Amino acid sequence: MSSQQTNGNNHAQHTLKIVLLGDSAVGKSSIATRYIVGKFQSSNATIGAAFLTKTVDIDDDKQVTLELWDTAGQERYRSLTPIYYRGTDVAIIVYDVTSPISLTHAQSWIDELKGYIESEREASLQILLVGNKLDLNKQFQPVHELCKQTEFQNFVVSAKTGEGIEELFGSIITSMSDDIFKNDNKTNGTVSLQNNKTSSSFGACAC
Repeated sequence: MSSQQTNGNNHAQHTLKIVLLGDSAVGKSSIATRYIVGKFQSSNATIGAAFLTKTVDIDDDKQVTLELWDTAGQERYRSLTPIYYRGTDVAIIVYDVTSPISLTHAQSWIDELKGYIESEREASLQILLVGNKLDLNKQFQPVHELCKQTEFQNFVVSAKTGEGIEELFGSIITSMSDDIFKNDNKTNGTVSLQNNKTSSSFGACAC
């Protein structure tokens, strides 16, 4: 259990590492940027991983900094993905509601994550199953057996319209217990990193 400390602004602060996993083109990057930037941005395939942060005031004396690691879903980068699993607090497993095969593959992403996660973090690791592109399939009903497993929270969202995005990340924040807040000196706000091709609100890393 972490002892509660405060930063220079007298806020108790905690940093939460969130990884987004799933097949290529399911919309992981779009979900992350929709939440961070507040609007829909189409993007090219992620190489390695992209990193974004956002600091949220929970109340007058608590802040949480969300570190979002948007991983590549392409098979050729699959071997790089486990690099980003270390220290994960929350895993968002994303599938495309118009692509049944991406939901089938979700289990393999969960299995891979659990195979690499540190044993001491297994009990506290939060896994959320998220169907994206609801705007393309408004009648979608999650009937897959994976969606019925009670150990996972299930969400259906649209990164394009923003539907369900705030609820998704809000559920992560509200699930935090008061005793995990601690001092953290990481920079607040969105991190801007230079990409080989473009400069944006997140950076791509193929390390």
